[in-house]
Amino acid sequence: YCYIGCCYSFGYAKVVKKAVLGDEEVPILLSIKASLIDPLDQLRDWKLPDNGVGNNSVHCNWTGVWCNSNGLVEKLDLSHMNLSGSVSDDIQRLQTLTSLNLCCNGFSSPLPKSISNLTALKSIDLSQNFFVDSF
Repeated sequence: YCYIGCCYSFGYAKVVKKAVLGDEEVPILLSIKASLIDPLDQLRDWKLPDNGVGNNSVHCNWTGVWCNSNGLVEKLDLSHMNLSGSVSDDIQRLQTLTSLNLCCNGFSSPLPKSISNLTALKSIDLSQNFFVDSF
């Protein structure tokens, strides 16, 4: 009986942790958006619902955001959106990000060095921008 109880407790803690992580990604994405210049308002849906309350995966329906089955950001595709400004250092907090596409925009700032902290990242496309500095 103890074995079943222990497994149930650990399983419950894992679900709670995932829900909190998914909820924490909304302010991370909003911080990323705040550092961008978006003249065509491509990211206009990157906001909380009008009532200010969202579920843990409200961000999974935002333009360019793909989430995994746990509601955590897995892919960020902001290509071809005429974006400029800078890439927020907060991007490193998207711990489950496996794919980042910033291709074909107008970035001309340095990339944050913290992008190297994205240990799950498997694919990155920064082409056709004007990023400066060494990486």
